[in-house]
Amino acid sequence: MKAVFYLTDEGLTCYKESESLVDTFKWEDIELIDAYLTALSEQAQVSIVIDVVDEDIYFEWAPKLLPWEKKAFLERRKARFESDELALSVVQWTNYNKESEGGRKEELILISLLANNEVFSGFLTKLEEAQILVTHLYSKPFLLVDYFKKCIKPYLKWSKKELEHPFLLVCRVSEYTFRQVFLYEGYLRISRLVELEHDSADMRQSLVHETKLAVAYVRSQNLLPAEAEIGLLFLDSDAELLNGLFDSCKREGLVTKESEGKLFKALTFNELTKQKQYCNLENARCFSQPAMVDFILNEKPNSFYSNSYIKKIKAFILGRQLFIGLNILLLLAGLYYIVIAGVDSVVSWEKQGLLEQKISEHQSEVKRLKEVVKFQDDAQHVKASVEFSEAVLHLKLNRVINFDIQQWSDVFARHEEHIQLSEMDWKTLGRFDSRQSEITLNAWVFPFYDAYKDPVKWVDDFVEDFKGLPGVELVELQKEPLNRNLSQQLIMDVTKESVDALPFTIKIRVKDVEPK
Repeated sequence: MKAVFYLTDEGLTCYKESESLVDTFKWEDIELIDAYLTALSEQAQVSIVIDVVDEDIYFEWAPKLLPWEKKAFLERRKARFESDELALSVVQWTNYNKESEGGRKEELILISLLANNEVFSGFLTKLEEAQILVTHLYSKPFLLVDYFKKCIKPYLKWSKKELEHPFLLVCRVSEYTFRQVFLYEGYLRISRLVELEHDSADMRQSLVHETKLAVAYVRSQNLLPAEAEIGLLFLDSDAELLNGLFDSCKREGLVTKESEGKLFKALTFNELTKQKQYCNLENARCFSQPAMVDFILNEKPNSFYSNSYIKKIKAFILGRQLFIGLNILLLLAGLYYIVIAGVDSVVSWEKQGLLEQKISEHQSEVKRLKEVVKFQDDAQHVKASVEFSEAVLHLKLNRVINFDIQQWSDVFARHEEHIQLSEMDWKTLGRFDSRQSEITLNAWVFPFYDAYKDPVKWVDDFVEDFKGLPGVELVELQKEPLNRNLSQQLIMDVTKESVDALPFTIKIRVKDVEPK
């Protein structure tokens, strides 16, 4: 719950969010105020608006400094005002610059001081003792500046240039009290609280008279060029009072006929307040007090004053927000983990279901294949069958005869350039299961071009190659390609026949070293 405490010189007015009841106390009602603070909810966050006469606001020109020098300068200047005579103080740069007549660059400093009123200081002490969460401390003049920028400017659809025009803002605080705030270039320059005579016959004329005095004071301070026209902006709840203000100001020379609609505005708080809670109460007049309360509850402007207790409260609220934010992050992380884990579980269940389905299909296929091929379950029998089949195949493919013919094939391959096999015959020597075999090879040697030396050498090499084979016991050249004596050579020369290749025969005896 949010609450707003509005402090004036007369007393305290308490507003609560989402409630229409307004509690008002005089400062003399000490026991009632104590009882009210005691009954206030511990969850309530309180904003305080200070609207008193003793608030002193003024400006000073200081030499323009570099950004890192400004903080130390303000601390030294603020140290001058730290005393028991002041309850609150603010010293800050305004970012408004000028160049002096001597050519020095200067920047304007805002100084706002609130006297240490016994009643007011005692009230702040009671809030701290009651441990009430005070989150914001507003100055009424500066709250009006925020109101001017955030509510009046959008309503009038002013541009930035129009906003910087000099204006005297006159708003009604109570039945006979008005606050005058002078704004120049969007910044507050002067603020004063004015109370009209209660027995005044013409309220409008009294208000115009006080406004004329304020304009004269502003011009006497040399805050703006002498020829500059000051705009007037009146805020009230009484539309009847506002209707004749322009004519009265014109008669006093405060505005000209050309100023109407440009430099003169008369508005009610009901027109400017977007979301009304206290400005909309039945039989209630919407002065600046309820309008500022609605503005605070809806717009949440920045605090102006601060003290050690408020700093402590803000640190506590910030810590709580960080703690809540951390818990939210942890919660979101937990939810994320749960969602991811849930998704992973669902995916795992689906994968498990697919795997079980595949296993079932595989088992069905195995069963089907067993029935088709009559698969033997005994692995030892299967292994023995496979080994026996491989031995039979090896015997059939590699051992067709009683010796390893692969090496014989290699011999023919080495001599294929000059030897051509024409016939090969073999027989077993002795009994049927004897390991000895006799092979007879009939072959041709080529080419023969009436030269006898080379064919004889080629055949001899062929014979010697066979002798080197494993298992060969005897190699005999039974029929040579030609006789090695000169008589046969002469006979062949006589015939004069063309001979390209010569036949020869070899007999080989082999002993098989591997039993079959």
